[in-house]
Amino acid sequence: MSGCRIFIGRLSPSAREKDVERFFKGYGRIRDIDLKRGFGFVEFDDPRDAEDAVYELDGKELCNERVTIEHARVRLRGGRGRGALAERKQRREQESRW
Repeated sequence: MSGCRIFIGRLSPSAREKDVERFFKGYGRIRDIDLKRGFGFVEFDDPRDAEDAVYELDGKELCNERVTIEHARVRLRGGRGRGALAERKQRREQESRW
């Protein structure tokens, strides 16, 4: 469902799933929590709940860190791009052959 997934930035490395669950408690039913090092994602059942959480919790403290809360960007299907650095390197290699 579109609009239900939010991004948590500047997440403390000490933050655990239970901390995130408590932080978002009261904003609606959480479908999934996905934590990475320094950031994470929370998916709500209802996009209105996600909207409320973004509005109310952006800039608040979670595990002694002021986090950024925003709507997650849509992931594109398919493979990962090579990135700008890899593309420049490839272009230089091709130009040096000429």
